[in-house]
Amino acid sequence: MMKKTAKIMTVLTVLAVLAAGNAEAAFFGTDVVGQSAVTSFAAMLEALEVPPAADEDEGVWVLTAPDGGAAFWWRKEAKDARMFDAYLSFDAGPFVNAGLDLSKLPLNMKGMLEERGKIVVGAKLSKEPLVYEGDVTPLSSFEQIVKLDRDSVGYHSALDHYGVTVSEGSLLEWAKDMSKNDKDLVFVLNPQVFIDAGVDPSKVEGWVFDKVTVEDARGRKYDADKFLKPFDLK
Repeated sequence: MMKKTAKIMTVLTVLAVLAAGNAEAAFFGTDVVGQSAVTSFAAMLEALEVPPAADEDEGVWVLTAPDGGAAFWWRKEAKDARMFDAYLSFDAGPFVNAGLDLSKLPLNMKGMLEERGKIVVGAKLSKEPLVYEGDVTPLSSFEQIVKLDRDSVGYHSALDHYGVTVSEGSLLEWAKDMSKNDKDLVFVLNPQVFIDAGVDPSKVEGWVFDKVTVEDARGRKYDADKFLKPFDLK
C-alpha cells in the first residue's frame, strides 16, 4: 500500500511540474510586449557593428555603445550576489567637465557606483536562477530577463521603443522597428541626480538633454527631462 501511495505521489508531482511549465509557457506566449521586446532586441543585436562581449569574470554580457562612451551589462550566469543583474556604465568625464561634483552623487546607494572613471547605475533583478534550454547567448540571457524580471521590460510608445529599466528613469531602449526609426539604440539617464550634483545639463558632451514623453503607472502621459545617447544602427 505504501509503495502504491508513493507511486501515486510521484505521478502527481510530475504532473504538477508539467502543468506549471505549461502554464508558464502559455503566459509567456500571450505576452505580446515581452515577445516583441525579444524579437526587436535580436534585430538590434544583429545590427550592431560590434556584438556584445562576454565578461566571464563578472558573469555578464557587455553591449558597448558605438561611440564607446557607455555600455549596457546584463547577467549571463549566477554570480556574486552583491553585483547588479542589469546596469548601465558610462564615462564620468563629460559629466565632471559639465560641473559634476562626484562627492554629491548618492554613490554606493540606490544602485549607483563610481569605478575607475565610470559611473554605474544598476539594479538587482530576480533571485531566481537562470535556466537555459539551449546555448547561452546574449539573446537567451535577455530572454531570461523577460521571463524572470518582466516588470523591468516595457514599451515606450512616444519613441516606439522597448526598454530595460535599470534604475528609476534610467534604461536601455531599442527600436521596435529599425526601418521606421532613426533612434535604434538609446542609452537613457534620469538627469536629476546629476543636476543636483552640479551638472549643467546643456554642457554634457556626448549626451542630449531633452524632454521625452513618458507614462506613469496609470498610463498618464507627461514630459520628463532625460539625458539621451542615441544611435542610428541602420
